[in-house]
Amino acid sequence: MKARNRSNALLLELLIVVAFFMLASTTLLQVFSAARQQSARAEQLSEAAAEAQNIADQLYAAEDGETLLKSLGFEQKDTDWKRVEGDFEVTVTRSLENEEQGMLVRQTVRVADASGETLIELPCSCWREVPQHE
Repeated sequence: MKARNRSNALLLELLIVVAFFMLASTTLLQVFSAARQQSARAEQLSEAAAEAQNIADQLYAAEDGETLLKSLGFEQKDTDWKRVEGDFEVTVTRSLENEEQGMLVRQTVRVADASGETLIELPCSCWREVPQHE
């Protein structure tokens, strides 16, 4: 009788250990899955920031922003310029403020993912002087 109780206790102990390891492995699987998703999101944000920065730098240096945007493959839709590149949609919004001394060009570069969620929005403004005629 004692041998039977010992074997039942051993089986119960093994069952508890197996349940513990199942619970631990499930928890670890969820943790690693969340870490992978977070890593993929960080990579996506990094790529979006680099893309926005590149476009903003080019716009800042360009004499004619519209010609640059056309050469980069953007299409004008209303007041925005849009381009779909891979998993990103890049939108550039431009506004011009004319003054006597020159023109203030305000631009915003927005990068969104495939679902339309904004990943990064980068303002870019520059001053263009009006040539003085003598």
